[in-house]
Amino acid sequence: MKINKLFLPIIILSILMTAALVVFSASSSNLPKDFNSNGDLIKGWYWLRDNSLQSYAQWTFENIPPGDNDLTLDITALATDRPNGRKGLPAEFLLIYEVPGGNIFVTQKVTLPNVSPPNDSVGYTCNGQITIPRLVLQEASVLFLRAERISLDTNHVAFNKKSIEIIETAEVETYPPYQETQFYQGGQLPDTNNQDEAFLIQQPGIYHGSLGGQIAGGQIDREDWYSLNLQEGQIINLQLAQPSNGSFIIYLRKPESSSSVGSIATQDNIRTLQYVANISGVWFIRIRRSSGEGNYQLSVDIQNQNDAGSNHDAGNSFEDSIDLYPGVFSGFLNRVDKVDWYNIKLLEGQTINLQLIIPPDSNFKLYLYRPESTSSRAVSPTPQGNMATLQYTADVSGIWGIKVTRSKGEGDYQLSINISGYPSGQIDQFQSVSAKGYIADKSRSDGSLIQGWYWLRDPACQNYAEWTFENIPPGNSDLTLDITALTTNQVGGGSGFPARFRLIFGFPGSGSMGGVFQTAEITLPNVSPPNDPVGYTCHGLITIPRDFIAGATTFFFRVERMSPNDNHVAFNRDSITLFTEEPSSGFHKIQSSGGKK
Repeated sequence: MKINKLFLPIIILSILMTAALVVFSASSSNLPKDFNSNGDLIKGWYWLRDNSLQSYAQWTFENIPPGDNDLTLDITALATDRPNGRKGLPAEFLLIYEVPGGNIFVTQKVTLPNVSPPNDSVGYTCNGQITIPRLVLQEASVLFLRAERISLDTNHVAFNKKSIEIIETAEVETYPPYQETQFYQGGQLPDTNNQDEAFLIQQPGIYHGSLGGQIAGGQIDREDWYSLNLQEGQIINLQLAQPSNGSFIIYLRKPESSSSVGSIATQDNIRTLQYVANISGVWFIRIRRSSGEGNYQLSVDIQNQNDAGSNHDAGNSFEDSIDLYPGVFSGFLNRVDKVDWYNIKLLEGQTINLQLIIPPDSNFKLYLYRPESTSSRAVSPTPQGNMATLQYTADVSGIWGIKVTRSKGEGDYQLSINISGYPSGQIDQFQSVSAKGYIADKSRSDGSLIQGWYWLRDPACQNYAEWTFENIPPGNSDLTLDITALTTNQVGGGSGFPARFRLIFGFPGSGSMGGVFQTAEITLPNVSPPNDPVGYTCHGLITIPRDFIAGATTFFFRVERMSPNDNHVAFNRDSITLFTEEPSSGFHKIQSSGGKK
């Protein structure tokens, strides 16, 4: 099947416009001066794949020009699941970066999509870009980067010296890169007769093909093959519209499998297949002619699961459960994904009330598990209408498990969590702190200003709020941040939601050296009293280890949303009060997973 040449002038013009609108630094500082790795060297690439997770790759960049724009890293890596393993898999790893002179590394989890073309016999190539905020560098001209595997469950990854290039981009409009799939979106798919020839469909859409005609050698065209890159937990929906005089069947195959999965529903001349990917990799679609001939239409829809706003599936065990707090959350179950697990912290004597709103004609149930127990402590009764409820008083403090199961039907559900007295009296405890509190000397935000609060709610997650504290006296006690925020799930949205955000903290740079910063993921509980008609208030205390900021007297704090699926959050100048003495109770410590020393 030939590509329509009509699009070529448009593509060339788009590329020229992109090149004209994006500014790249043309110095040698774009490429690393030094590189080293203790990974397994294979054909010029160092593979990080040891069971002890001690393998690494490191780059040093020098002579980075000063500026106000953030730095963009263009990263290329190889990835597979085992030696001589499968193709089409993403590269997942930890990227750790530091400026000289600091003993704190900023850690970021990176996932690069697999970009191998369909005719790549190896299929290991991954590529993508990430951004390093300029505030990490300040005026520093040297940057260290280090890559490590996340866990034994993640794919093997490989790097070399040219894997990372620094790009400083001007803040101007850019056009999206041209992708070959633009030719096929809504158009005729190429003829492919076996799995080895499968054409890679790179984005959801409606596609067209045909079966029953003659192909090379005078043979009848009996089947077509296509492939998709799917991540574990994604929902794939396939719909095949057959010709009126033909009978065509659609199949779905897992990576490295010769058998089909999923069940087909047929109505009139439409065949539908839905499945939840239980493994990441290249999946295959096979369309086979049973009788007749003619054109068919293939509709491909891929949905990321977003249980509790996590942008992934809640998991099938307590170990893969998602942390929850009082509020309202959404999830999804169907014939393949039958279980979702969550967890929540309860104190002895607290009563948890769970309410589950389920899809019509469905039977979903709730289970509550005590800490470190494999048997449920309470089970919801048979749903009344489209609602199931469960109430239980905790007889022990700890992390309790919540399981949602499906035995009939499928679709989206809504889980509401209420804990009696949660956290009653907490505001009074916070206000009773006797230590002296400091208010920020400087603050700013680019959020939407509404009644004195700056809302971070843009889909691109670029909104921020920043505070600078100056002349803070030295001492040996850890710092404590008393943080108040507002949160809701949408514009004019509901009440009772927790505030979840990324906190970046540290001290600014000076001279030729950059500042030292660390990040943490924070969740503040909603503390709105029952009679609050708005119910947006969230509050908590966060502790900052003194050894991280030893000797510094100026501190910088910045908050950002982590995902467009997170709740909207709002801050103002008075949202953070800094204490130089540790309160006696009621504070939430920064989790070590947020950064790495």
